[in-house]
Amino acid sequence: MVGFAPGGGIDTFARVLAQALSAKYGWQIVVENRAGAASNIAARFVADAPADGYTLLVAGGSYAINQTLYRNPGYATADIAPVAFVALDSQAFAVNADNPAHTLREFLDAGARKPFNYGYGGSTARIVADYVFRVLAKGNGTGVPFQSGAPSLNALLGHHTDLNVGPVAETHPMIQQGMVRALAVTGPRRADALPDVPTLEELGFRGVAVNGFIAVLAPAKVPAEVRARLHAAIDEAVAAPAVDQRLRFLGYEPYRGALADAPAFLKTQIDAWGNLIRATGIAIE
Repeated sequence: MVGFAPGGGIDTFARVLAQALSAKYGWQIVVENRAGAASNIAARFVADAPADGYTLLVAGGSYAINQTLYRNPGYATADIAPVAFVALDSQAFAVNADNPAHTLREFLDAGARKPFNYGYGGSTARIVADYVFRVLAKGNGTGVPFQSGAPSLNALLGHHTDLNVGPVAETHPMIQQGMVRALAVTGPRRADALPDVPTLEELGFRGVAVNGFIAVLAPAKVPAEVRARLHAAIDEAVAAPAVDQRLRFLGYEPYRGALADAPAFLKTQIDAWGNLIRATGIAIE
């Protein structure tokens, strides 16, 4: 289950993973998109699914964000358990290639003279964008929401927005084609796909050294031995050279962590994004 429309970063990752698992084990794995409510609809479906290990959720950072952003997301975190964290990603702050700004500081200096707008699709991009521009930089900008990353990037290419904030994996192809230019990335270190682009921390913007992620989750009552088998299979699939290379080409950073560490990793993500939401003042829905 994927809580977003086809074609986005998480959907693409889910299909790469499903293809790899199907090829290795001979299973027919179906990726079903149930978009809506910032992926809460898909998460609720998985929370209520039979605890047999045949229904899984592929989710991103929005899953952690939703635990703070929504008073009632429609399920409890105790109803869903992480099986594997398979990738890390970060958000890229990018301008159209013909924008005269080559650094985030140059962009903000220009914005002090003339108001700017910044587009984003999804809750992760919205939170980091608002935190940087409204809380840290006190910038003269207005956020423009889009339903997903693709229309947000299209708006940047069409000069309808001045800057876009979105996952590196979605922005990376446009950068490779020379259509947009990244000025900064979130996360505690530079993105592997964009090694020449500084982090926001390097530029003096503190508090945004947080990664997004892609995870596979299951109903919490799935037996521990079944979750362990799933974890091992997924871990092996992501580590395969062909899959690793493809995911890195897409802009992701494959990640492998112990199953026993997954709950604590998820809690860290929930807490980190919750702190950003509260600092930004985004209304709880």
